[in-house]
Amino acid sequence: MTRFGLALLLACLGTGILAETQYPPWSGGVTAARPYIFTQQHNVEHRPDAEGLVQVIRKGYPLQVQLPGNPAIWAFRAEASENVAYRGRTMVYSPNRILGTESLLVFDLELSPEARAGDEGRITFTTDRVPNSLDRVIPGGVFVVRFTVIDPS
Repeated sequence: MTRFGLALLLACLGTGILAETQYPPWSGGVTAARPYIFTQQHNVEHRPDAEGLVQVIRKGYPLQVQLPGNPAIWAFRAEASENVAYRGRTMVYSPNRILGTESLLVFDLELSPEARAGDEGRITFTTDRVPNSLDRVIPGGVFVVRFTVIDPS
C-alpha cells in the first residue's frame, strides 16, 4: 500500500467514513426505494429451520412476492398475515421459467401503517395446485414469509 493509500485509510477510519451501521440506509430515500422481493425460496412454512429465516424489512419500503403461476393460482390470506397489506397483482407470461409453470405472479404489498420497529409479521399465500417441481419448496401449497420491522432513523 502506498503512503497516500495508508493516509487515506487512516483518515477514513478516524472520521467514521468506513464505519457501518447495522442497517445502512439505501441511497435515494424511501421514495426511491427498491422493493423487498420474496420468491418461493423464502418460504418458511413446514421448514425445521424456519426460526433462522426471519427477514428484516425497513418501515416505508415496498414489498413484492413473486410466485410461479399457472397451474398455481395464488391467493393472499389476510387472516393468516400480520402487519402487511395487499396492494395488487400482476401476471407475467413466462412459460417454463420454472418447470411446470406458465407465468410469474407478482404481488405488491406494503407494511401496515400501524407496524412499528420491532414488530413481527408474516405474509401468507396459498394455492391448491403446486407443480411437482415446487413441492419441495412450497409443500402443501402454503407460502409464508416471516419478518421483523426495522426503522433505522
